[in-house]
Amino acid sequence: MKLKKYLEHIQSKESSVMTFHIDSPEKKKKVMRNYEVTEEDIAERNRHRLMIDFDETIHDYRDGWNNGEITGEPIEGAKEAIELLKQEFNIYIFTTRAAEPESDSQSKEGQIDKIREWLDKYEIPYDEITGEKLGAFAYIDDKAIRFEGNWSDIINKVRSITLG
Repeated sequence: MKLKKYLEHIQSKESSVMTFHIDSPEKKKKVMRNYEVTEEDIAERNRHRLMIDFDETIHDYRDGWNNGEITGEPIEGAKEAIELLKQEFNIYIFTTRAAEPESDSQSKEGQIDKIREWLDKYEIPYDEITGEKLGAFAYIDDKAIRFEGNWSDIINKVRSITLG
């Protein structure tokens, strides 16, 4: 119960999603002490969060950015897979669409609303939509390169993508 109150506190005071945009590590620790919450409590919450990229992972992105309009269809199997994962995880949709806009023509909130409408239209379940990289159990992303302890392999993978 105290963890829930703590998370509600940081959500209402600091961000539209549960992140730690607190002024300093000392302030974070003070707030955590007030609610008797530990780093382990937060790690447990993050362990159940699954971050899934939106474009080219859920949404086919067939028309590209298209001035911020979302005109594509769901990628085959996305809805069913997310429904299954939703039984075990909190589903957070992440996307650069919900990051700070490059211009005033598209607001962050406007993009989140468009994504929410699109997800609801196709009845794809989710808990939050964010443009931020949050602590999570895992990330599902079409552009990810998995780091496995060897930077030489990473360089080769990047070169094979950009030069291939």
